[in-house]
Amino acid sequence: MYFEINNFDGTNSDIIEIVSSVFELGLLRRSGNKNVKVCLPLSLSIGKLDSTNPFNRKVLSKYCTFDNSFDFTYDFDKLKSIVNDSTKIRVWSSHLNCDDYCLLLLICYLFQDKEISVIFSEELSWGVPTIGAACVKEILELERKEHILKKYEIEDYCNQWKRVVNDNKELRYMINGSVVSCNIDRFDTDIINRLKKLRKTYLYKLIGDLMGNPTIPYVFYADWVYAYLIERLEKNGIIKSYLIDNKKYIEIVKQK
Repeated sequence: MYFEINNFDGTNSDIIEIVSSVFELGLLRRSGNKNVKVCLPLSLSIGKLDSTNPFNRKVLSKYCTFDNSFDFTYDFDKLKSIVNDSTKIRVWSSHLNCDDYCLLLLICYLFQDKEISVIFSEELSWGVPTIGAACVKEILELERKEHILKKYEIEDYCNQWKRVVNDNKELRYMINGSVVSCNIDRFDTDIINRLKKLRKTYLYKLIGDLMGNPTIPYVFYADWVYAYLIERLEKNGIIKSYLIDNKKYIEIVKQK
């Protein structure tokens, strides 16, 4: 996972495409999309939200070790200057991915006076949970499923964002198309039970299992989020780890 300082691409500033990852930006580029594409990797599913400056995501340094500032204020300022001369903002989102969906809410909240449209990845025939799981051909198919938001829909998304910010729990996920805010220990028991079945195992085997078979259907997190949740359990003395051939193995601490 790597964030460039300049998360912008494209030449046609009449329509602004918003995505939540560099990979998704690359997908749009390879599909032949010439619009200005803006990547905002805010990872809004984890970490407290700054209500006054939601683009400052320095809190993410608590959860991952990537060498980044996570402050996207510059990107937001640049986005605002481009949006001023654009006709429409189009957000690539999903009802199955909290990062994508919360980004839609935020864009509607910040640019509610602009024309905004949205494309939901799960509207593909096989229900892609996020745009990043699609291929170039499917990107072209999804473009035909664009929804131009009505004023009342934008207002509803704005209100949803306000509720998320007011809850401001440390972790978020999607259930039935709505954001659920919860404490960071929400999945502790699920992770422990999964590890009990695997017993002593390679750390990334457990992470892969959690990503491939989520404890709540369609609730997905990035690998570094699961790594943090597991690390918490180790710091709390519930899990212990070993290095075998420079690989980290983990297991449940046996109760005396």
